[in-house]
Amino acid sequence: MENTVEWKVFYEKMKQKAPLTIEYPICGGAEECITACPMGREIWEMKPMKVSFLGIGKRIRLRPFMIHPELCKRCNICIEACPTGALKLKENPVKSRFISILYNSLKVPFKKKYNLKFITTEEHKNAFKHNNSKQLK
Repeated sequence: MENTVEWKVFYEKMKQKAPLTIEYPICGGAEECITACPMGREIWEMKPMKVSFLGIGKRIRLRPFMIHPELCKRCNICIEACPTGALKLKENPVKSRFISILYNSLKVPFKKKYNLKFITTEEHKNAFKHNNSKQLK
């Protein structure tokens, strides 16, 4: 993964083509957005990118990227599912990373079902560990 690029490259691509943006420094990479999305991996893919998590330790991490924005149904379920508030409509970007994380962390214990899919804590933990692993290089 020597040619891995900065998160800002993916942010700009999403901003240009997708109906939403991801503030990658506050994205945990646990794939809630992909799991909750009715289109799932048809439009989403995990991409390696150089990013810090909450401003700590910039390194290569796997983060969601919308590879086929034209297939997005604009249902906003992915935005509801995002526990950190990193995923926002393009017209309503994240204003403060800290406030977004604080506000959304209060909602996390209450999120159990998105659309028709149940997501377990174990799934999130495993995805988070894998996508933030130091072995990604």
